[in-house]
Amino acid sequence: MHPTESDSIAAHDVVIIGTGLYGIQAARYYLDIYPETDLALLESDDVVGGTWSSKRIYPSFWTQTPVKMAEFSDRPMTPPPDEDQFYGFFPAKYTTAYLESYVDNHIYAGRTIRDRIRFNASVNGITRNHRRENAPSAPQNAQWTITYNTHHKIHTSKLIDATGMTSQPETPNLPGSSDFQGRTLHHKSFGQEQNLLLEDTSVQNICIVGGAKSAADVAYACAKAPAGRKIHWVIREDGNGPSAFFAAPAMSARFLPNKFGKQWGWLKWLLQGTVPGRWYVKRLWEGFDKGLRGFLDYQREEGRDMGFANLEYDKPIFWQNDSSGVSNHPDFLSTIAKNVHIYRQNISHLSRDSIILKPRSDGSSPEHKPLSIPVDVLVYCTGWSAKSTLFPPLEASELGLSVALEDANPQTQAHWQRLEKAADPVILSRFPSLKHPPAYRKIEPRATPFRLYKAMVPPADDTHSILFLGRMVVGNNFRIAEAQALWAVAYLEGHVRHLPTRGQMEEEVAETVAWDRRRYLNKGELGSWFYFDVVDYADALFEQLGLSSHRQKGLIGNLLEPCFAADLESMVDEYKQKHRR
Repeated sequence: MHPTESDSIAAHDVVIIGTGLYGIQAARYYLDIYPETDLALLESDDVVGGTWSSKRIYPSFWTQTPVKMAEFSDRPMTPPPDEDQFYGFFPAKYTTAYLESYVDNHIYAGRTIRDRIRFNASVNGITRNHRRENAPSAPQNAQWTITYNTHHKIHTSKLIDATGMTSQPETPNLPGSSDFQGRTLHHKSFGQEQNLLLEDTSVQNICIVGGAKSAADVAYACAKAPAGRKIHWVIREDGNGPSAFFAAPAMSARFLPNKFGKQWGWLKWLLQGTVPGRWYVKRLWEGFDKGLRGFLDYQREEGRDMGFANLEYDKPIFWQNDSSGVSNHPDFLSTIAKNVHIYRQNISHLSRDSIILKPRSDGSSPEHKPLSIPVDVLVYCTGWSAKSTLFPPLEASELGLSVALEDANPQTQAHWQRLEKAADPVILSRFPSLKHPPAYRKIEPRATPFRLYKAMVPPADDTHSILFLGRMVVGNNFRIAEAQALWAVAYLEGHVRHLPTRGQMEEEVAETVAWDRRRYLNKGELGSWFYFDVVDYADALFEQLGLSSHRQKGLIGNLLEPCFAADLESMVDEYKQKHRR
């Protein structure tokens, strides 16, 4: 039975918002180390899993992380059958089942993780208890009050916001939207609506808008449905462009200019700080990029009439300006090439039953006229809003969250801009290869970047009572969920070694933002794009905690072998030995 409250006010030592990968791991690590903790989780839906919940997956939605990596260190996942694997990637339904059983099989003080979840608890807002009159019913040490389902309140001394980056759909407000008579949906709800949508014989024209991997997944799902309908895929000409589809090389993390961790400082200096090293890394990535484009074969004959060439990513894969995804089905590319009409044009407007595209700026549109495409269903695969709805804008800005530029405090914004300007030459001196990015269309940001220490902690919070987990885009969320969860427990319990002052935190955050902008171009503007940097970022968190049990493969193994979830299985025991004596 799910927990209920007889009263509208409750209090818990620790509250976690969200039960995706990050929320589940935050609960598991806290309770593994402190099993008697009075801990509660709030979930707006009636199922766990976040992106991997039973309501958001669909048959052709597969993982982008392979077996032995798409699991947690304390409970290996039974590998899917061979017929449900493609180079280790597999259908999301196995991850969903894994997470559902995970929250049932972890028991602390007689209660499972599931027992601690309040389902259908939609958080309306969070307030800081600066003064007793703001929260007279709160316990003396309660730092935060959470309001959910309008009139229910929970007080807590420690708050973990694990809602991540894929909770709030970002949907464009296209001209003519009010005139459009067809159905519209965001890909967040595609899993729930796919069967009804694709079985409806009146739906003859489906249009997908967006250039990232989610758009490719939806296009593939629609193309695999019974024949007879037309699938259109529109990617804006003035956006970042389409994703590149590949299986990430296991060694890539060691050949990247990132600022995380000290373990491989000598190697980073050799590869990034010397002319021969930079030459080698450049040639390595150029070779990978050339080979990838050849493998993807954008000029293939079978897709020529469908516009398959419009899927070619614009910038070298190293820079990630177009983002990327994994080609995780054996027929992924050929299915799209044969069955999906692909357009690289800007959208003019919607009409009653069509989407109208502007002529291409290069003059390649037929007769240089707008193109009208009939549409019955419009699927927006346009990503997610980074702005928090749980705090007022000024409070969110002070907490280091991303807010609309017009909502940012001018003095706070000016302070950060000075720090980031000072940090930029420091980054370029450390990583000279970032001085010369390829020519690209810079998209002016509409929001402030995330400014969180270690991508989790508000530098301005001197109570050490709140963290934000999963506020980043990475190639393997399973590993980062574990690393952040353990670091979060240590931070809230006062066990992080050498925690810097607020000023030092701000300088490090400014360096991270400056690095992200240089490293990932438009994608780095929010200061949260660490796609290729999973291993080094996680290692940096473990280093700060004084932990090293995940490095048991020897020098060469630690350098070159893939990082599996099982590598972290001793981290809790090592942490307890250091901090729970």
